[in-house]
Amino acid sequence: MSSAEDARFVHTAFAVREDQDGGQPEFIDQPFKLNAVYQSSASALFRLSTSITDSASIKTPIYLQITPDRIASLQNTTCDTSDANDRSQSHLERVRQRLGGKRLLTRLQFHLHSGLCAQLIVPAGFACDEAPDSPARHAFRSTASLATAPTFSIYMPHNVLPMMKFETFVQAVRQFATLTATQRQSYERMVDLRRLYSGKGGVVFTPEEDQNAGSLRVDERNGSATPSTESCASTVPFDTVPRLQDSPPQYDECVAEGPQPRTSMTAAAAAAFVKSARVDDALPEYGGSARLHRRLRTSKRVLHCGSEEIDLHPSSKRAHFQRSFASVHATTANAQRPEERSESQFADADCVQSRLAFLLEQQHQQIQRLQEDVEELRRRNKELEGRHDEVEDNCGDLENRQIETEETVESLLIHTGELDEECEKLGKQMPDMCDEMEDWVKDNLGDAMKEHMSKWLEENMAETINGYINEKVAAQIAQMKAKMRKALLN
Repeated sequence: MSSAEDARFVHTAFAVREDQDGGQPEFIDQPFKLNAVYQSSASALFRLSTSITDSASIKTPIYLQITPDRIASLQNTTCDTSDANDRSQSHLERVRQRLGGKRLLTRLQFHLHSGLCAQLIVPAGFACDEAPDSPARHAFRSTASLATAPTFSIYMPHNVLPMMKFETFVQAVRQFATLTATQRQSYERMVDLRRLYSGKGGVVFTPEEDQNAGSLRVDERNGSATPSTESCASTVPFDTVPRLQDSPPQYDECVAEGPQPRTSMTAAAAAAFVKSARVDDALPEYGGSARLHRRLRTSKRVLHCGSEEIDLHPSSKRAHFQRSFASVHATTANAQRPEERSESQFADADCVQSRLAFLLEQQHQQIQRLQEDVEELRRRNKELEGRHDEVEDNCGDLENRQIETEETVESLLIHTGELDEECEKLGKQMPDMCDEMEDWVKDNLGDAMKEHMSKWLEENMAETINGYINEKVAAQIAQMKAKMRKALLN
């Protein structure tokens, strides 16, 4: 059982190989699983693991082991990828894309001691026989190039590594030189390569750094991974604030400034009639039941025509407008008095105004419904983000438990192997022990048995024999006394 001071951290990360001579950093375009372990009875250990898949679809895990004796310094910084003007951090954009578009990233920078690099661990008998342009060979070359780098950085989402846990790892690296003999022995067991690959063990692969260094280094211009092309479809994200639209102008402004969008041709013509009526004729006084009846009848007729024009197809709007306009014009032209013509034109203007008010009210209601839908989508988006964070935390816990289970199984396999070795040694020693026991029994058991039996007889049989003799003697004396009495009586 792990101590309360022990710490473990497991998370998916991406690596960047850095050049100490001022060259551009090299992005390793493949995910790694960072497994950092600290044990108070030993020390700390960092492992980067990835899998390569050969042509037979067989996955082989390989490890990049970073022991504390190789680390000169370990730094934790926060990177902001929103600064697009910083050309020196162009690789951060690719890291951000691979980590799900996170703006803030956590960077763990490893500076190794001069002449030391990370250990590349592969299975025993491993051979990468794939084609040079195969994904398996590309993944292996990328990992091998990272193994030859004295300085590299590990990037992961922000705040997934608690600062207290990071300080624990840094303190373990600093105190490695002061380990006791017991702690160093525990540390050797922790970094033992026999614990890997289900107890089968791994070996250290040494990349060649002279003429083959160019083949191990991944050329970023020829890399297979490129930023994903944006889709041709245009969508509105949930978190985009909708553009505020101004309210439509009033009807009086539409008449003064000219026809506006969403206004039918009938409305424009009626507005023109109203304008001409206002210029040429004065507004008549209302009076008389006959004129009032004619005005209401004309208003109903124009309203009916307007409603039919709204429901027609675009191809028939102009013809219907011409017929409607001709009927209205004929009615007003054949009127006998200017008052009746003005009343008809005024009724048309009222009809159009009421229709426009109705359309504006519908548009306002649609805008309100759209705003409510946007708010609902924002709320659901926040809920989904919260659930996503919970799922990520649960996945992290499951990964940690899986790693602990795998290490426990590996430890059990190691202990089982050690027990098998001890059993073999004892099995080889058993014949010799049997011969020695037989010789000892022959030499010592006879005399020991005699001594033991004599002592046992002396201690246990003496009293029994004495009692038996006493009983026999008493019986004989009694018989002799009886015979003597009988003889004296006779």
